[in-house]
Amino acid sequence: MRGAMAMLGAIGLFIVNDAMIKLASEGLPAAQTIGVRGVFATSWIILAVLASGLHRQVRHALEPRTVGRALLDVASTFTYLIALFNMPMALAVAIGQTAPLVMLLLCVLFLREQVPWKRWAAMLVGFAAVLLVARPGSEGFTWWAALSLLATLCSALRDIYTRVVPQHVPSLIITLASAMAVTLVATALTALAGWQPMTMEQWGLLFAASLFLAGAYHLMIVAMRLGEVSFVGGFRYASLPAGAMIAWLVWGQLPDGPAVIGMLVIVAAGLYLFRTGRPARAGVTSTG
Repeated sequence: MRGAMAMLGAIGLFIVNDAMIKLASEGLPAAQTIGVRGVFATSWIILAVLASGLHRQVRHALEPRTVGRALLDVASTFTYLIALFNMPMALAVAIGQTAPLVMLLLCVLFLREQVPWKRWAAMLVGFAAVLLVARPGSEGFTWWAALSLLATLCSALRDIYTRVVPQHVPSLIITLASAMAVTLVATALTALAGWQPMTMEQWGLLFAASLFLAGAYHLMIVAMRLGEVSFVGGFRYASLPAGAMIAWLVWGQLPDGPAVIGMLVIVAAGLYLFRTGRPARAGVTSTG
């Protein structure tokens, strides 16, 4: 239950962060946008590490599995944000909802989790609803959409890999490692490409986005370490209606009829996943 709540919190923070960084990215190179936000976010995480007394455990950020997860985070961040900067937010978020199904497959293959058939069915229904929203083959499904699909695979791999990071590594240290890796890569690319002047509005948006990102980073890691992957992964579907609402409020983009039906089905599938996962959380073996 705590894993599910952490996942929902992370999704909400990520969506607001995505909207802010998309607004700030207009006229800026992707690497510079990601790098500036990363510097701010890393600063908040460092302050949190110091405040929690975990500074003596920072060395764990250099452990091979922590570094491996951080590199997957770099791939996920760059592929997703570059796609997001070049396509409607609602579509990018919708494509990202294939992640729970990918995670379900990966957790069965690599984590040997026993997944009840009803949870498989709910995941497949949710995936079919995602296709109803994204509608591959339509005008909106471009090469940027394909890049968004690649980002989804990287994201699923990253979240699965979180489970193999040793338990003695604090979640906040994993968060720090990921934030620093993304920031260092973005900073290096910005140094090669050159700095572009920024407006005060862009600075403000990236500053605010970093606060949401730092919290989302940590809650996502907590969710993946606390909960059963095949269960908490389903709650990523919550980002679709949240993303659609943000797209409507900020850009005036309204989904059409089939997309609305798809979103409602996705929400229903997510709620069903929550219901079927409750017995397992109580310590009772569930077959459905």
